[in-house]
Amino acid sequence: MKLCKYILAAAISVSGMCATAEVLPTPQVTGGMPVMDAMNKRMSSRDIDPDQAVTKQDLSNMLWAAWGITHDGKHTVGTAMNRQELTVYVITPTEISRYNPVDGTLTVVVKGDFREVAGQQEFAKQAPINLAFVVDTDKQKSTEYQGYTVGAASQNVYLYCAANGLKTVVRGMFDHDKLPQVMQLPSNERVVLVQSVGH
Repeated sequence: MKLCKYILAAAISVSGMCATAEVLPTPQVTGGMPVMDAMNKRMSSRDIDPDQAVTKQDLSNMLWAAWGITHDGKHTVGTAMNRQELTVYVITPTEISRYNPVDGTLTVVVKGDFREVAGQQEFAKQAPINLAFVVDTDKQKSTEYQGYTVGAASQNVYLYCAANGLKTVVRGMFDHDKLPQVMQLPSNERVVLVQSVGH
């Protein structure tokens, strides 16, 4: 068992050495469907097409909706006592990346297809995008406030998807032991929910 953990850790370490940052398209933060219409259309969908990719523009827009920076320098989601404990990760068929809302970039933390540990349902293992919502428990110790922040961020993704013809569902079914290990999270950070997105 220890040997398996050592091999996995070594593989993750080697694959994470070549971390690169990708600049996403500038998020489109004006216009779109009226918010009441988007709320009326909001739904959970699991019949996601594994072969149809999400565009980089849609990815940039939904990440901004989840945890982007607004005109006054605040995030799109409030946090209790302004602790700003959230980080959003993007899990794709080729890598796991960390979203930086300040400069709109994705930094690769590990190369490879780890969707199987990010979801226990078949559709999740094949979804083109899975967003992992991670909280820093040192910044925010209250699980209630952590839950509020993640819930608000995932709802923003729901509304963006409803307004733009994408399918999504938020999930608690993932490997709670292996996913943080693969993502190389320190002990004070935990994955709260994962959200699958696609067409």
